[in-house]
Order: sequence, then C-alpha cells, then structure tokens
Amino acid sequence: MGKHLQSLLCAGVLSCVIAVPEAQAFNLRFLAETPIAYLKPKDKTSITAAVNELLNSKKDDEAQNWTNEGLGNITRVQAELTATDTTTVDDKTCRKLHVALHAKGQDQTLSMQVCKVGSGSWVLQKK
Repeated sequence: MGKHLQSLLCAGVLSCVIAVPEAQAFNLRFLAETPIAYLKPKDKTSITAAVNELLNSKKDDEAQNWTNEGLGNITRVQAELTATDTTTVDDKTCRKLHVALHAKGQDQTLSMQVCKVGSGSWVLQKK
C-alpha cells in the first residue's frame, strides 16, 4: 500500500519538478528549490505513511502535521495534510488530498483526487 501512495505523491509532482525537459528549456530551474524537491527517500517513506494514516482514519478537514525531523535530512521540511470532499459510491471511496509543504522559506500546496475500492490502496485519479 505504501508504494502506491508514494507513487501518488511523487510520480506526478516530482516528475514535473525534476524530469520535465521543458522546464530546462524555459529556464524553470527554480522548481528545484521548491519544498518537494528537498524530500529524501526516508522523508518520502515517512510522509507516505502519514498520508495513508490521514486518508484511512481522519475525517474531512481534520488536519495532520508531518515533519522530517529526525530522518537525517539537513533540510527541514514540514507539511500540513488534509483530506476533504469524501464520497462513497458502492465500495469506492474518493477523497481530495491537500498537502501544504514548507521548506527553506518556500511554500508549496498540492491537491489531488484519490480513490480506493474496498480496503484496497489509494490511487491517484487522472483527469
């Protein structure tokens, strides 16, 4: 379940920050200084667990804080995690996930729709 959620957080966003050739073409190197770019592997594992806990146990608009303190990253990253707009049809549950990241004086907010069927893994919904 963790790998699905880690992919959820990182695949779409980190690929935009790190692997988008167009960013270099348009001199968007500043994206490498956004909070998500400072997340190291241990941070990603930890925030994935926090998001998973949030999605599975918190009510709409109930915030959960996360920090990478103690994970060995010299750059302190903090996040406020919130889920909203929960809907359930049959055994499919969907929620809107909001992640507000803060690092080195920069703020970054991510919002995405995620769904799961039954007790399955949360999956990013592509638009």
